[in-house]
Amino acid sequence: MLKRPVAHPALTIVRVSVTILIAIHIFISAWLVAMVDASYTEGRPSPTEIHSIVAIDKDRTLIDVEIERATSLLLYTLTRDDVTIENQSSSQQNENNSQSENNDLGDSPSQSNQVEWLDLGRTLVKLSLVLLVCSELLFFTKLKGIRWLRLTCFLFVVFTLFVAFPSSYIMDLGGYQTGSSSDDFDDSAVENTPGNELEITQFAHASDYSDPGLVWLGFQLETGFSGYDLGLVEPENRSSVLASIPESGSEDAKSFISFEAIFSIQYGKNLDSIFILPLLWFILPSVNHKSSSEEE
Repeated sequence: MLKRPVAHPALTIVRVSVTILIAIHIFISAWLVAMVDASYTEGRPSPTEIHSIVAIDKDRTLIDVEIERATSLLLYTLTRDDVTIENQSSSQQNENNSQSENNDLGDSPSQSNQVEWLDLGRTLVKLSLVLLVCSELLFFTKLKGIRWLRLTCFLFVVFTLFVAFPSSYIMDLGGYQTGSSSDDFDDSAVENTPGNELEITQFAHASDYSDPGLVWLGFQLETGFSGYDLGLVEPENRSSVLASIPESGSEDAKSFISFEAIFSIQYGKNLDSIFILPLLWFILPSVNHKSSSEEE
């Protein structure tokens, strides 16, 4: 059986130093990485591929989008018709009227209660790392209950890194905040994705699927969508396409579009270094300020 080393003040200094290095290492690393690998498999936009990566660290959100074989997608977006303009014109006018009425009455509740979820998540992570380092530094004192305080701070770090921060990003990306901030391009990354401007209502006989799964320190979602794009159908034939699936080989059948994507959210590669700390507590024990009988 592995025997625990004898406690010594030098081991405490080494353990505190390693804890500080791990905290700094996590602090300067990316905390969350979101990746999207998508491609048009059938239809006029194929074989366009879209690869996007979003890396979030302590103060920035970095976005990189790469489009391969983009010519077909560009021609597709330029040649198709927007069939929802007429249907949406009246609803947009009503929305504009309601917004003007709200402005006359004052700020709306959503504007007065804006919450910067991503900034809140960053603050919690930074605070948890500081508390963890402080709990280790307290071992140089003769206070009692330091081990329980250190364990609590460690669990708080794990909670903020692996639960609170990803949740804040999802809430921020999902539109829970509407105010302008330095992270507004989180939503714009989704809004500006090529092909995102195409409304689902512009497709006939649409079908989709999603298959969630787990990966190391994260999860992924395999999804797909297909349907007949009404923007590629002649105006006089759109009613018939809506009524029934076009026959194979017909001109209207060429409006079929198929899209597949793999969306994954993973924690930063360096976050798992936090789990080294419980091992350090065993191999680098601190000096016991209690009596031997109390320790036993």
